[in-house]
Amino acid sequence: MVRSVEGCEKCGRCCSNLRIVDESSGLTLFPDEIHLFPMKTIRPHLGKGVSEPSSIFTYQCTENICVHLVDNLCNIYDDRPLMCRSFPVKLGVNGLRFSSGCKAVSNMLKNSKTLGGDQNEVRSAMEIAERLAEFHCSFLSDQREWKYNLISEQWEPMRT
Repeated sequence: MVRSVEGCEKCGRCCSNLRIVDESSGLTLFPDEIHLFPMKTIRPHLGKGVSEPSSIFTYQCTENICVHLVDNLCNIYDDRPLMCRSFPVKLGVNGLRFSSGCKAVSNMLKNSKTLGGDQNEVRSAMEIAERLAEFHCSFLSDQREWKYNLISEQWEPMRT
């Protein structure tokens, strides 16, 4: 079902240029979301292990434009991945911030009297933060974090 946020300008920016900021990674997906995309477009993203990843925490979609973007609307809107649900709220090292990519959702959030946990996008971003915290708290002392680079198609250790 193709749906969008009320006031959506149908620009498609939220689902386009998914690799523009950092060409070495794509749209982050949790394991329970990879079934939403063709398997040929899925690669690992974050993992943990000692000398190489022994478990994968997240995956990534390799496409620059989402395969579910139809006429600039999402054709899996009700089942879209958590990362998409959080857009345009982004989780960064300094907390939550807004991506400048979506006028409709940004305007809706900015027009709210307060930015709190009642907005779906904020709740989704907070769920991502909770999952990441769980991942980072699960490391054994000799394990490290690994990231899969889409350009080199190899795992790379993250700096600790």
